[in-house]
Amino acid sequence: MLNQLTKIDIKTINSFIAIVECQGVTAAEDRLNLSASVISGHLSHLEDVLGMVLCHRGRGGFRLTDDGIAVYEACLGFQESVANFQHQLHYIRQLDSVQGGHIRLGLSDQLPEFFYEALRLCLAKSYSDNPLIHFSIDVQSPEDMLEILLNNECDIGVGYFSSFPPSLKFQTAFIERQVVCCGSEHSLFQHTGKLTFEILEQQYAWIKRGYSVVHNRNHIQPKSLTATTYHMEATARIILAGHHIGYLPYDLAKRYEQSGLMRILLLDELSYEVQHYWAYRPNMSKPVEGFLTEMVGRLASAVS
Repeated sequence: MLNQLTKIDIKTINSFIAIVECQGVTAAEDRLNLSASVISGHLSHLEDVLGMVLCHRGRGGFRLTDDGIAVYEACLGFQESVANFQHQLHYIRQLDSVQGGHIRLGLSDQLPEFFYEALRLCLAKSYSDNPLIHFSIDVQSPEDMLEILLNNECDIGVGYFSSFPPSLKFQTAFIERQVVCCGSEHSLFQHTGKLTFEILEQQYAWIKRGYSVVHNRNHIQPKSLTATTYHMEATARIILAGHHIGYLPYDLAKRYEQSGLMRILLLDELSYEVQHYWAYRPNMSKPVEGFLTEMVGRLASAVS
């Protein structure tokens, strides 16, 4: 049936809709600006391809069969889909005709505040310069981000990566500090005794990152890992629940600590820095290249 349906062109479907709504072939002539014989041919072709009788015509007047009613409703749905398709193509042509175009960003979650401020300023400038520019922004784990970049489902990604596929380009973005935290409901929150690397490692439950993490200093290897997360906000929620400890970006942990909801543990001993990178495919479009250049410049100013 699907192979047969591919033989039905849009003119045939439009003719059938007009026949139904005008209640007959002759009545549809003015609407379609076609002769009755051509319209009747369209109807016969449609019935032959579908193997159905769609309507009765004669002295008793025009009447749809049950199959005809169902096909008419399907044709209306198809007509609407074609209109939406044409609208989307027109919108794409509009985007392509302006300097802005379409820019797809992939971000790690819970990035430093200075990054979000730079992004805010760049977005504002982009829309001010090119009102029809279109941004798509998604939050991804580093591994998922690389996958969508490689599949051309994203133009620019920013995150810290454990692998660097040779078909992508990588450019330094910024350095972020990761710290160990506990929530206000955790027994360590009010702990006043001496804490050590070994005590935290051996005596408390930790959260595991669900993706590969490369640390540039000796990393703790907890005895108990009873939670796994793929995003920083999810990590924070588990830490706030009071049973686990785990790593969070310093900016995020500091905000929770200032609110009295978390405590940063052994800041000097257990914190580590991670290098974030811009990741993108070679030969990027001019709008993407321009946006990346603007972001790199603003981040350089923010951290200098």
